[in-house]
Amino acid sequence: MKQRSVKVLFILLFGCKISQLAAQTTSASNNLIAQPIPDRTVFFSVSDSGVSKPITWGLDLAWLSESNIRRGIAFMGADRVDLVRSSFTPTAPLVNGTLPSVELGRLNERLNIIGLLGPNTKVVLNCDHPNVDPWFVGNAARWAQLIDITAKHHEDKGRTVVTVSPFNEPDNTSTGQGSTADFYNICGELRKIARLNNVRISGGNTLNNDQALTWYNALKARLEEGNTHQLAGTFDTYASFFQTVRTNGDHASNDELHNVMEAMVGVEYGMQTGIWWGTAELARGEFVKASHGKRLGYDEHRPNWTAASVYRGIDGRVQAFSGASERQAATTTYRYVSKDRDVYYDGNGPQREYTLVMPGGTGYQVGQPNAERVVNVTWGDDIQPVIKGKYVLVNRNSGKVMEVPGGATGTGSNLQQGTNSGATYQQWNVNPVDSRVGGDFSYYTFTAAHSGHSPDILNWSLVNGGNVIVYNDVKGANQQWYLDYAEDGWFYIRSRHSAKCLDIENGSTAVGAKIVQWDKNGGEDQQWRFLPVGAAIEFDAPTAPNNLVATANSESIRLDWSASASSDVAGYTVLRSETATGPYQTIARNVKSTSFVDNTTTIAGTFFYAVRAVDNSLNRSLYSNQASATATGNKDLVTQLSFDKNTLDKSLHLNHGAAYGGVTYTTGKAGTDALVLNGTDAFVQLPTNLANQKEITVATWAYWNGGGIWQRIFDFGNGESQNMFLSPSGDTGQLRFAIKNGGDEQRLTSTALPTGKWSHIAVTLSGANASMYVNGKLVAESNAFSISPLDFKPVLNYIGRSQYPDPLLNGSIDDFRVYNYALTSHEVAVLAGVMTSLDADCNCERNVSVWPVPANDALYVGYSTENSHRMSTLTVLNMEGKVMLSKDLPSVSNTELNVSNLPAGIYMLKLTTGEGTFVKKVTINH
Repeated sequence: MKQRSVKVLFILLFGCKISQLAAQTTSASNNLIAQPIPDRTVFFSVSDSGVSKPITWGLDLAWLSESNIRRGIAFMGADRVDLVRSSFTPTAPLVNGTLPSVELGRLNERLNIIGLLGPNTKVVLNCDHPNVDPWFVGNAARWAQLIDITAKHHEDKGRTVVTVSPFNEPDNTSTGQGSTADFYNICGELRKIARLNNVRISGGNTLNNDQALTWYNALKARLEEGNTHQLAGTFDTYASFFQTVRTNGDHASNDELHNVMEAMVGVEYGMQTGIWWGTAELARGEFVKASHGKRLGYDEHRPNWTAASVYRGIDGRVQAFSGASERQAATTTYRYVSKDRDVYYDGNGPQREYTLVMPGGTGYQVGQPNAERVVNVTWGDDIQPVIKGKYVLVNRNSGKVMEVPGGATGTGSNLQQGTNSGATYQQWNVNPVDSRVGGDFSYYTFTAAHSGHSPDILNWSLVNGGNVIVYNDVKGANQQWYLDYAEDGWFYIRSRHSAKCLDIENGSTAVGAKIVQWDKNGGEDQQWRFLPVGAAIEFDAPTAPNNLVATANSESIRLDWSASASSDVAGYTVLRSETATGPYQTIARNVKSTSFVDNTTTIAGTFFYAVRAVDNSLNRSLYSNQASATATGNKDLVTQLSFDKNTLDKSLHLNHGAAYGGVTYTTGKAGTDALVLNGTDAFVQLPTNLANQKEITVATWAYWNGGGIWQRIFDFGNGESQNMFLSPSGDTGQLRFAIKNGGDEQRLTSTALPTGKWSHIAVTLSGANASMYVNGKLVAESNAFSISPLDFKPVLNYIGRSQYPDPLLNGSIDDFRVYNYALTSHEVAVLAGVMTSLDADCNCERNVSVWPVPANDALYVGYSTENSHRMSTLTVLNMEGKVMLSKDLPSVSNTELNVSNLPAGIYMLKLTTGEGTFVKKVTINH
């Protein structure tokens, strides 16, 4: 009889049967999605002060295109176009010291286009060389005279010339410009011209950055600026070129940027001026704006010719960027990790990680999409919805929807607005473009549900009022759109080609009014909601939920509320603040139940909550009442994954995991089932706040199949410099637990884990003490540990996966547990099943009495402890984990709980003491 009672207490004590919450209760971990193993990771913190890397930006007019300049202005903003690259043309001899008519005409065309730019935009000059007339070849004075005349024409138009580049891509010898000696001589002649005294001479503007230093070093005695393009060469020489130029005290430039990658890398290594070849679209324009703020994170893949970064602009917006060399990139997976808070990536979240695959080619200019991308990183009360699927597009001003007139299936009809009828010609498939669409892939395509045709800017117009028709979906830039979030579920829909917004002509509210394009002006006739097909077109907010109650647990806070009285509620948004006055942060969306467990809290402070109802038409209610709570921090089981054919947490904190790859299940060791990891692509990702503990125990059953060293049973960290892990066999062939925080590892080791059999492993950390157990036996210990996981707050937490490029675990895991305190040796032994009775280390069963059983209106609890200075907490929870009653107890107590108001049923009685947490199941009858 004694043995049976101990077994029951063991089950309750260690959580095997504690509060499997009903499926309707969700937590922050329900949003967790396991992310693939990346090639590179960009860590950032939105609260960081960041690094300032100021850049002067420009547009290119060596490619003589008014459209490119207009588009660049639209995406960068006129006030951010600091420079324009113009040209001189050595294609015909000068005539009596003047430009020949053809060359003068070409220059005047450039000057007229430059007139579109603001008065403060300055000019850099380089050589436009479709061919070089023999009159110039080898004659430095004539080259200098041509440059001087061209500079004067620009000055006569009120422009300041800041840089001249005698040659452009001279390492491409087919251009016939000349040698380094010719370039050097031209520089000498330029220095004799008074007009150019304050103008930098730039060189060598090489095509291949492997040649950049060769030209620069030969010329640097007569240069003030080093310049290279990136159309061939290695990443190493591209980066080192800018470093060398800056070290030499010269200005560092790339006046022909073909991808945001080149800009990010250049900025990182010292580039001071960047000019976009062709034009600037969304990612480039946003990078220009962001670069005036602070860089928060950066990483690169040199062999793959790719890079990624995170910036906070001067307006406070945070954006992630990624790019791949126009001609040389290989496909690269980048992971962005927010270290200090949950965020939303283009509306996806809340989460810490976001993975972006940058496509590349298979060789030099083979299959290269010149890919680049910008992602908005946001947080707060109002978060943009994720857009992907079939929608009805509703105009904010008129309440009408975008439609194809009369449901025409041919091409050429101008889009208009109409009253929603549920017709398929009013429905649109909206999806992100393929990453290989060509260049920037930050856009969406829209196709009519009834015809498959796409909205199209007629004749590639760049003017306000340009018509928007439907046309064959060919994925042209005039058929791609980006979503500029306004507020409260409303977006501006803006063109990849023109950056203008879809706009109702003249702000009309009439049926049949045309849809045109127009500069963004903030008008409601430019704002659109993406409503699910079948949702009502209405703008009445649902009633607010009420009776919000926040209940503190040891490592989480449970929220319960009364449902909104409205009949069309689609879900609830849960908001949290660290102060009673806000601002609120959205910590969950689309919650379908009226309960939620916030397991991202810490014990550091009080949190304030509110809930809003959201209907099918995206209308948001007012806030519920505010409720607040502080996690108690009591000793507790933080998570228990029993892997009964899922990765759900059985503790009341609902710290669910997320599986990735070929995860399967087999007969369990401690329960019904166990997790099987195949060692190839499978692992489990755990919540980001799980291991934020000053003290910790991690315990699990493991069945190792053997294989390569450095596999992981678990690994909690922030990359290679901050982590704590357990490996069945390290480089010395031993079982190893290690923890590090930027310095050397602190470790415990023992005999390698045996293969082909189940073993129970537990690791405890408490202050300077660390212990490791195998099958309930202490196998290693130390009192010289100085690091706890709370010191670095691990975000990337895995079962079976490493922070390093190590092999994945080949084996099985069962009953994976994390506690927020160090278990005693006896408690570990009980978990391992090598003890079947409780001894003096855990004598609480004999100190706790509960009567009567079953209870009626009153339940009595008696408890005593030798630790007379400690208080205890008694809690009654229902079988869904909701706290029904809670009471603090003195060290010696017979206490009465009034349970008359509780419905009859089975409850969990939880006693939290200085020795640990003890749970008994009780029945209440009335």
